[in-house]
Amino acid sequence: MTSNFKIINKEFKTALNKLKYPDSWFWCRYTINPYSGCAHTCIYCDARSQRYYLNQDFEREVIVKTNMDKILDKRIKNSRTLLPDVIGPGGVCDAYQPIELEVENTLKILKVIEKHRFPVNIATKSDLIIRDAEILNRIAKDTWCTVGFSITTMNEELAQFLEPHSSSPKERLAALSQIKKKAPNVQVGTYFMPIIPFLEDTDENLDAVIKKSKEAGADFIIFSPGLTLRDAQADFFFKKLKESKYNHVVKPLLNLYKGQLSPPKDYVDNMYQKLLALCQKYEVAVKVKRWIPKDYRKWNYKISELLLVKDYMDKLTSGKSNKSFYWAGLHLNNLEESIINVYKRGELVTLKNFNSKVIKFVEPYLKRSKEMNEKTGMDKFI
Repeated sequence: MTSNFKIINKEFKTALNKLKYPDSWFWCRYTINPYSGCAHTCIYCDARSQRYYLNQDFEREVIVKTNMDKILDKRIKNSRTLLPDVIGPGGVCDAYQPIELEVENTLKILKVIEKHRFPVNIATKSDLIIRDAEILNRIAKDTWCTVGFSITTMNEELAQFLEPHSSSPKERLAALSQIKKKAPNVQVGTYFMPIIPFLEDTDENLDAVIKKSKEAGADFIIFSPGLTLRDAQADFFFKKLKESKYNHVVKPLLNLYKGQLSPPKDYVDNMYQKLLALCQKYEVAVKVKRWIPKDYRKWNYKISELLLVKDYMDKLTSGKSNKSFYWAGLHLNNLEESIINVYKRGELVTLKNFNSKVIKFVEPYLKRSKEMNEKTGMDKFI
């Protein structure tokens, strides 16, 4: 809880971070962190790594960004080039960590997002998000809103060790169910990540998380086998493991990773097969349905989604990724005119990574673009 944390109030000059490409997992184009640091203190959190340059005591300090809503409002209002797109609150913090109950930074940001009609995708380990069900539902009705609860185990004792100050798995599932009921326009599901080898990758746990998520009303389950083991983050994680009753997994983890950032491909591919089979068994989607803008980007985003989902499903089913599909899908997000115009000019081949296989795949959709409704052959996956 935040009673053990030093709370620092600090003003910042910038609020919104624009990504080079929209994220193909959560479809976020922008990120915003209401706080720096996180009182949930999950022992595997990647925010401890050097890549985020957090110059603070991650275990004892939370910085409240006191003016985020005002800076965000000003940035959107004064920008001539900032197009509406999905904003992801959090990233190196949980937007609904305990201090949010008191200072309401995330709620203030949501009010700005609603005002300017931007879509939003929130990942959290907290049931506090139920408080904001009404505004999330309004955003979803007006544009698009997705909420994903990070749930990686149904073992309450293990969860307490890994995620000391988060809501329990049962509380998160209850919150998922509440959001489903109170905010029916919101797309809600489970982010089953990370799945820690030798602690959370048993067949029993995989089945339990997916089954319980479906029973709670999940529209999707996004999974990611393994976890990153990066510099300071890895050091802290292994230190905590060695000091615990779970110290028996340290050696197997080191043997599995062999000094690499991620687990080996054969391990990941095997896990993909199991997870995909379980999601199919319980009839739950393995991708989030994307927000589609109504401006010139409409078909760019639709075709991008098709390409990225195609690459993802190929990777899940065969272990092979077609990088041309992936990169064509990413680059298409940045095209400054409609792909329909490019297609009419017969210039698809000029688009980045649009080789013959990619063009053959997308042409049928473009040919019938005028009469094509929202449903495509990918709908069973997304």
